[in-house]
Amino acid sequence: MATEPAAGAAGFTLQCALVANAWTGEGALAAVPSAASARAWALQRASGGPGPETQLAAPAEFDVWDWRHPQVGWGLVLADDLNLPEAVRATAEDAPEPIRRLLAARPGAPVLRWNAAHGNEVLLRYDAEGGHTPLSLVSADGIAPGRMPRFLLIAAPPTAVPWSFQYAANLRRYVGRIDLPPDGLARYVDALLGGWDFGDPAARDPRAPLVWSVDHGPEDITWLMDQAISRKLFAAYASDADGDYSRRSGLFGADATGAKLIETLARTKPALVVTTSHGKTGPLSDPDATQATLGLPVDQAHAVLDLEALARDWRPSGAIWYSHACCAAGSDTRSQYTGLFDPVSDVMKVLDGVAAACGARSAPLPQRLLGHETAPLAAFIGHVEPTFNWTLRDPRTGQPLAHAVRQALYEGLYAGGGGRPIGWALARVFDDAAALLALWAQAQRRFNKGLPGAIESALINQLAALDRQHTVILGDPTVALPPLAGRR
Repeated sequence: MATEPAAGAAGFTLQCALVANAWTGEGALAAVPSAASARAWALQRASGGPGPETQLAAPAEFDVWDWRHPQVGWGLVLADDLNLPEAVRATAEDAPEPIRRLLAARPGAPVLRWNAAHGNEVLLRYDAEGGHTPLSLVSADGIAPGRMPRFLLIAAPPTAVPWSFQYAANLRRYVGRIDLPPDGLARYVDALLGGWDFGDPAARDPRAPLVWSVDHGPEDITWLMDQAISRKLFAAYASDADGDYSRRSGLFGADATGAKLIETLARTKPALVVTTSHGKTGPLSDPDATQATLGLPVDQAHAVLDLEALARDWRPSGAIWYSHACCAAGSDTRSQYTGLFDPVSDVMKVLDGVAAACGARSAPLPQRLLGHETAPLAAFIGHVEPTFNWTLRDPRTGQPLAHAVRQALYEGLYAGGGGRPIGWALARVFDDAAALLALWAQAQRRFNKGLPGAIESALINQLAALDRQHTVILGDPTVALPPLAGRR
């Protein structure tokens, strides 16, 4: 527990605003945390999960991304049902039929159960004899008894297995979530088991990544996302020494409209889509409308992406979409930023309003595309909460902080010529979260010693760590882009 600083220690000095990438339809959101709220929130850990000291090196005899290897493994996470006998809970009998089919197609994969009584760092593994073993997230990797698979698929909505578990597990595991209505779930599992084969070899082109980036000027967070993420990623594709991305597309600024995005998707058939923008979070006076458009990208003209037109005119065909926008992946019952801002500030009103209107849910864009009627998306990566400007650029130094996203979507997904699982590729983002949590703990110790700058360090590192943890994969974490070989 943090104590008061020694006499003479410097207090909170940052007076620049925190700007969020949320869009209510009335304007961008910004607020300056008060000294009292900033100190209290910064020094009380808001995130969960194991820290960087739990990261284990992979043995040399297998690849940590090879989920089929028994010492890496893939497992299914379901909500625990206390009404079922323990022997039944060792199976997936209570899961929807498509999930049972997926489990059967991956022999040896265990069923793990999340139980609120055991918190977010433990899963229960039941056995046929009616016993169970609690497994920590830092358990040894693999599918053998007493071990936990490195790759985990949560087959449950966030009302049953909360986002907070996914945040915690992301620091040590490669985690995805499936939360789809019955028809969409069946289509997704069919496509997954079918290897994303839709009868058209050119249906998803790994050499044609599409970057779509809204920019409303230097005073808006979209400019910072454009500079810190989109431009750097597109430059990496453009300067690739092997010329692997000759069919890349970039829609920036004035070209970042919803109509141009849909047209380019349909024409170029990218296997990877990257979008940065505000995410829709309103009107909060109409909960149904807020739920229907939650997290949808807001384009250069402040128009919300037309989801029906997108689903009609583009067949995702196993593509992977990274959307950096507020609530792009969904929402929760309570924001983890509660306490950082004045309750009557515009930012906190929106965060509280989204929580009240939407609760814990997946956003409509990933749900619609992952369950697409003819050719589902393979995976969607997005945030459950907003991104703030301080998490993209350190307000003390001006240093960009979003390099892990570029590494994940360039060096990661395309490592070895492609074919690496999205769960493994995105681990670079969660490695940053673990390191930032260690820096936060260090700042808290400095605060207890009365050292100057400790509050600012704790606040910035915790904000950045939460931003990384709030990034989630919707879809199976084993999905990958097609390999580059032979696709010129």
